[in-house]
Amino acid sequence: MSCARTVALGAYLLGSLDPAERSAFERHVHGCTTCRREMVRLAPLPGLLSQVRLDDLELPFDDPAPDPDLWPLPPAPEPVPVPLSLPVPTRRRRWPVLIGAGVLVVLVALGAVVVPHLVGEDAVTWHASDTTSGVVASADLVGKSWGTELWLTVENMPPGLRCKLIVHDRAGRTEVGGWWGTDHAPDERIPGSTSFPVDQIERLDLVVDMEVLVSVRR
Repeated sequence: MSCARTVALGAYLLGSLDPAERSAFERHVHGCTTCRREMVRLAPLPGLLSQVRLDDLELPFDDPAPDPDLWPLPPAPEPVPVPLSLPVPTRRRRWPVLIGAGVLVVLVALGAVVVPHLVGEDAVTWHASDTTSGVVASADLVGKSWGTELWLTVENMPPGLRCKLIVHDRAGRTEVGGWWGTDHAPDERIPGSTSFPVDQIERLDLVVDMEVLVSVRR
């Protein structure tokens, strides 16, 4: 919150208000929390200003001329002759630049495909298959500061259904890690996520119509 009367605080603290204005301002401060808080913050101002001497504020209007004995001027630089005609810059070959740009584009394109498949020290890969449903699943669990990033590859799923990923941790808690349709290619990587850290995840259940088709675990 702000108060329009706060601008008068400086004049009040420095004693510049006339008696009527000072009395009115004191009545206002008694009921205004904003002005009282600002008054406490500015209360040291009069004491600090009293320590400033007038001599410290009397500065010359113009800078004094430098003493040549103390501050010798540097010698003037010699004039540089200007050529009558400027050399025409030769045209440089741009093949290295174009080749480098092409390589960069290829690397970026490859990186967009390869990065999701990388499994480092903070990631593990689990595999599982279910003999009853015939579903085969593989899961990459990548540790993040917020939990775990999941990448699933699932084969032999029944088409035309919705699949739900249930994540179980070692404390018995569960979270839904994602939803997706089962009409996908067998090698398509399906993203998911959970707030559970990697080392606390006990298993991943792929569920369709309340039926667990496969459980992926360590």
